[in-house]
Amino acid sequence: MNNPTSSCTEASLPLNPMAQLWHAIAARWAAHLEETRKAREFDFTSDLSAETLRDIGAPEQMISNAAARREWQQQRLWDLRQWRGG
Repeated sequence: MNNPTSSCTEASLPLNPMAQLWHAIAARWAAHLEETRKAREFDFTSDLSAETLRDIGAPEQMISNAAARREWQQQRLWDLRQWRGG
């Protein structure tokens, strides 16, 4: 039978094995990027300080991660300033 849905799907898939491989890699990469984007959107606490997290009653592990992240950011800025001679 002439089903337009199946012919469209079959026509969109490459027949060449190398093209199929690249298609699979591209699809996997797109899925990875989407997962990463969702993870960043969900991590709304990344910009909150440890004090703010403590005030809202966040778990201790989240507060500890926030403090470590802030310390890492400050150390990185200090290193960049030292590197630039400032």
